[in-house]
Amino acid sequence: MSITAASSGAVNSRPATDSRVLLIIIWCAITAAYLIAGWGRDGALSTDDAMRLVEVRDLLAGQGWFDLTQYRLNPPDGVVMHWSRLIDLPLATLIRAAETVLPTGWAERLVVTVWPIALLLIFLAGVARLARDLADETAARLALILAALSAPVLQHFRPGAIDHHNVQLVLLIWSLAHACRVPTRPRDAGAAAALSAGSLAVGMEMTPAIVALAAVTALRWIAQGAAAAPIAQAFGIVFAAAMFALFAATVSPLHYATPACDALSAVHLMAACIGGIGLAALASLHVLRSSNGRRLTGAGVLAVVLATALAVAYPACLGDPFEHLDPRLSTLWLSHVNEARSITSMLRDLPQEVLPYYGLPLAALVLSSLQIAREPADVRWSWICGAAVLGSLFLLALWLVRGATAANAVAVALVAAALVRMLPPRKALTYFGLSRAALAVALLLNPLAMLAIGAAIARGVTGVTNNHRLVASSERPETCQRASDYLPLARLPKGLVLGFIDAGPFLLMQTPHTVLAAPYHRDIVGNTTMLDIFLAPLDEAQRRISDARIDYVAFCPGSPERYNYSIAAPQGLAAALGRGDVPDFLIPVPLDGHNLAVYRAKE
Repeated sequence: MSITAASSGAVNSRPATDSRVLLIIIWCAITAAYLIAGWGRDGALSTDDAMRLVEVRDLLAGQGWFDLTQYRLNPPDGVVMHWSRLIDLPLATLIRAAETVLPTGWAERLVVTVWPIALLLIFLAGVARLARDLADETAARLALILAALSAPVLQHFRPGAIDHHNVQLVLLIWSLAHACRVPTRPRDAGAAAALSAGSLAVGMEMTPAIVALAAVTALRWIAQGAAAAPIAQAFGIVFAAAMFALFAATVSPLHYATPACDALSAVHLMAACIGGIGLAALASLHVLRSSNGRRLTGAGVLAVVLATALAVAYPACLGDPFEHLDPRLSTLWLSHVNEARSITSMLRDLPQEVLPYYGLPLAALVLSSLQIAREPADVRWSWICGAAVLGSLFLLALWLVRGATAANAVAVALVAAALVRMLPPRKALTYFGLSRAALAVALLLNPLAMLAIGAAIARGVTGVTNNHRLVASSERPETCQRASDYLPLARLPKGLVLGFIDAGPFLLMQTPHTVLAAPYHRDIVGNTTMLDIFLAPLDEAQRRISDARIDYVAFCPGSPERYNYSIAAPQGLAAALGRGDVPDFLIPVPLDGHNLAVYRAKE
């Protein structure tokens, strides 16, 4: 890429077509790189992608719209999934359309490739839009380049990524783009509210960001009074209305009163109605428009009412969502899931990844805070909104590293806009439209530099402390993390398979069998039964296998789960199979050329 010189005025007056051309170029380059690398093949599907495809197939096979039970998981009762049909519907529609000209297998492959790539284009357009509204066209171009280098974000748009995280990133970035427009209009606030409601209907992961967005809208009304009242009214009314419509569209009437903390339910509808309608009502009261103190008091009363209603009616939803898990599952499974790690776990086990995940969001928070103090009043609230949303996501990422993905998605736009606004060109000579100082900072803060610096720091710390910690990788072929590893079981007569947690979605996707375990917190009984068997001594394991009426045991010798279970129970079934000591109640099933070991349980 060459460095070009232009005057500052010429750069800032360039039409938006400049960033749109760059957007298409970057999107095509990323798409080509993914396809050339073979990301659309079998190995690209994660456990969640595989489970999503299973759910879509069930919908196409006639399972009810409101019936989210996965009947082949922990039979005979099954497990009611907490995912939304709002993602199943477009995928099912596209697959059915593709089936008119292609066999089903090819239709599925086409859709799981095209869907995330199309979402990537929409996401990149949102990043450019947010950066442009906060600064100018130069910021939009820089944000696109930073986004194209952000691995934590791009991983959710690879071919095969059909779970809901990429949709949530798109909804997040566009809701923020509407909320941060200068000046913010009521229709933009309404659009931000509708997109936020859609994100909640898809999944609960972005709840902190949506709460922050709503809080800033309320704070703006408190500070500005009548000038911000239409914005608060639009946000509150549209948010409540959209949540009500999505609730009616996705929740069965039989479960209207059933609370669920991890999926759209009466819990969230009540919060949306109290908060949204309450905010709109307060902003409509003329008696509050003349006094900041009265508005603050009114908002405080509303917050207390909302918090009290949630605490009294649904106290469980204010606690740790994983507190109900069997302690063994937390220790042997959840604590080893990368996206469920905390910052302390990352520093201990994966120090080289701390800066790539947390560096850019932290820099964006610092730059945004400085920019808030520098901006005029009509622009400041847009920066406050962006910083508040990013701050909530950053705090979430300190607890669960999966929050870092959304934090990086927002950070690329805020960093780009802040650098352009903070370090404008002071001479005729510019570099990519940036001043020399802005370019230097951008080169230091870009994700590739963060990756290199993080790796160097980790090596240095490891060398000084001599603390070499081995972390098992789940990406090697012998770990059985590809869907094709489980395809040979499809040839066996239908039965119940005992496998590791991460094997569950692949078994459901590739075979007609039923399974006990899968990486979902609602599958408490199935996952606990699996642990009871694999950790039990051989005599007890035989009895439990018989009691559970298990037909097959799928065992992966190279799986990280196997090592965790072997360490926890050296005399257990998993440890014995890992040593190659096959008990007489299991009959090996020949699978030449495969990493997976399969055994048939004796009757």
